[in-house]
Amino acid sequence: MRNHPFRTLWAAVGISNLADGVNVAAAPLLAASLTSDPVSIAGLTVAQRLPWLFSLVSGAIVDRVARRTVVRAATAVRALTLGLLAVAVGLGYASMPLLYAVFIVLGTCETLFDNASGALVPALVPSAGLEKANSRIQTTFVVANEFAGPPIGGFLLAIALALPFAVGSLGLVASSAVLTLLPRADPAAEPSEKVSLWADIRTGARWYWHSPVVRSLSIVSGVGNMMTGASYGLLVLVGSQRLGLSPRGYGVLLAVGAVGAVLGGLVADRIAKRVAAVPLVVATCVISAGAVAALGLVRDPVLAAVALATDGFVVLVLSVVIVSTRQRLVPSDLLGRVNAVYFTVALGGLAVGALGGGAIARAFGLTAPFLVTAVLMLVATVAVVPALRRV
Repeated sequence: MRNHPFRTLWAAVGISNLADGVNVAAAPLLAASLTSDPVSIAGLTVAQRLPWLFSLVSGAIVDRVARRTVVRAATAVRALTLGLLAVAVGLGYASMPLLYAVFIVLGTCETLFDNASGALVPALVPSAGLEKANSRIQTTFVVANEFAGPPIGGFLLAIALALPFAVGSLGLVASSAVLTLLPRADPAAEPSEKVSLWADIRTGARWYWHSPVVRSLSIVSGVGNMMTGASYGLLVLVGSQRLGLSPRGYGVLLAVGAVGAVLGGLVADRIAKRVAAVPLVVATCVISAGAVAALGLVRDPVLAAVALATDGFVVLVLSVVIVSTRQRLVPSDLLGRVNAVYFTVALGGLAVGALGGGAIARAFGLTAPFLVTAVLMLVATVAVVPALRRV
C-alpha cells in the first residue's frame, strides 16, 4: 500500500497506541502505590470508559469539524494531560482523584480520536484497499497496546514513578507532529444548514436505525463484546482454579491469545478477498463462540491457549471485515455520528457482559458464563444473517 496519507495516519495511530500501552501498565501500578483498595483501582477503568456513554456527542463533533483537526486536538490534549500528570507525580502530588480526572480526560479524547481516525481511513484509502488498511491499524493496536507498551510502562515505572507518563506525553507529542503531515483537505462534513448538535445526533441515529446491515453488524459486535466481557473478565479465575497457572503462566496464556490476534490482523485482508463478507462474518462468529465455550470447559493449559489464540485470530478478522463494510456503506458526512451509535451499542455489550458474567458465575458456576454467552453469540449470528445478505 503506497498511500502516503494513510501511512501518515497509520504511523500516528501506532505511536498513540504505544503511548496508551505504556500507561495501561503504569497507571494501575501507580494507583496500587497510592491505595490497596481494589474498587478504587478498578475505578480507573471506569473513569476511562465513562466518556463513551457520551460518544454520540463526539460523533456529531467529528462530522462538524475537520477530522484532521479533531485527531490533532485530541492527541495534543492527551499529551498535555499526561505531561501535567507526570509533573504532579514527580512533585509528590499524585492522588486517586487526580488519576480519575486524568483518565476521564483521556477517555473523552479517546472517543474523539478513535472516531475521527476511523472516519479518515475511507477518505485516504481506495475502497478496494480498506481491508488492508484496517488490518494494519488493528494489528498495530494489538502489538503496541498489548505487547510493547505494557512492559515498557512497567520498566519505566520501576525507574521513576513519573517517567512512564512523561514518556507517554512525549510519544503523543510525536504523534501530533506526524498528524500535521496529513492533507489539509479532508471530508469532514460541514452541515449545509446550521442545526443543533442534538439534531445532528438524531440524524445519525436515524440513518443507523434504517440501515439493516449496519444495525445487524452492531448487534454482532455488541453480543461478541458481551461474550468477551463475560468470559475474559473471569479468565484469571479459570487460569488459577481450573488450569493451575501461576501468575507468570497466566501472562503467557494472555500473550498466546495476543499472538493469535496479531496473526489474524496480518492475514485478514487476504481472507476477506477470498471469502464473501456474509459467510466470513458467520464463520468467524461461530468459531469465536466455539472457542469461548472451550475456554470454559477445558482443564488443560495448552488447549486453553489454543482456544484463546483461535478466538483472537477470528475476532481480528471479523473486526477488519465489519469496520471495512461500515466504512463503505455509511456516507462520509454521517460517518462520525453513525460510528458513535455503533460504538455505543458495541461497547455497551462489553459492560453488560462484564457485569452479567460475574453474576452468572456466582449463581451457576464458573463454566456457565462461557457457555451462556457462546449460545447467545450463535443465536445473534443466525438472527442477523437475513439482513447481512443485503451487503
